[in-house]
Amino acid sequence: MLGEQNTQEELLNAFHHDAQWWKLTLGYIETEIRFIDQLLNAQIYKENTPNLFERLQKFNHEIDTIVRETKNLKKEIADYEDKLHRFLERQDIFTDTNFLQNHRELKDRYEEFYSGLNDYKTRVFNYIGGML
Repeated sequence: MLGEQNTQEELLNAFHHDAQWWKLTLGYIETEIRFIDQLLNAQIYKENTPNLFERLQKFNHEIDTIVRETKNLKKEIADYEDKLHRFLERQDIFTDTNFLQNHRELKDRYEEFYSGLNDYKTRVFNYIGGML
């Protein structure tokens, strides 16, 4: 765990690594979202499936929320990276006492989003896989 026992350079490198990983996985997530959107809107489902329209609408509503959250996270991460680059240039992370806390909060937010997304994908694939 990152904390006071790490050097400033180690912290900056770890923060930069986290931000790069978040950006990379958000790129993959955007591809997955497009696939799920196409899957949800495909004309491949049995029409006599109970509550089909309602379930697909619910999944579509959730994907809209995920798209918005993905965009918000991308912006937050870009802003965070800008701030991190300023610290790298000055090589002084500890002038902002909230930086470590902000990093932890962003990391927690990303992990919660990622976990929720995986839960959503599992529910969609289980539902659709059972119909095909």
